[in-house]
Amino acid sequence: MKTKARGLLARKMDDAAYRKRHEESCELFKLKVQMLNALERKRWTYSDLAKVMGTQKSAISRDLKGHGLQRASMDRIARMADALGLRFVAFCIPEGKASRALPLIRKLATA
Repeated sequence: MKTKARGLLARKMDDAAYRKRHEESCELFKLKVQMLNALERKRWTYSDLAKVMGTQKSAISRDLKGHGLQRASMDRIARMADALGLRFVAFCIPEGKASRALPLIRKLATA
C-alpha cells in the first residue's frame, strides 16, 4: 500500500514553534487583506489614505506591503483602520476558549 508523502508545510507544522509563527503571520495577513479590501471599497490609493492620516504614502506602503504590519504599532494599525471606516479590536482570549471563539470572530470579521 502506498502512502502519500507529507508536504513540506505539513512537516514543518509538526514543530510547535514554527506552527505558532505561521499562525501569527497568517492572522496579520488576514488583517492586511481586510485593510486592502477597505481601500478598494473606498476606491482609495495609498496616497489617499496617507492624506487622511496625515502621513506619507511611503509609510502606508511600508505598512501594507510584505511584513510591514508586524512592525507597525497597535496605535498605528488602529488609526489606519479608523481612517478606512473599520474598528481595530485587540483582545486576548484564554487558550482553552480560543478554538470556540476564533471561528465566531472570523465570521464577524468577514460579514
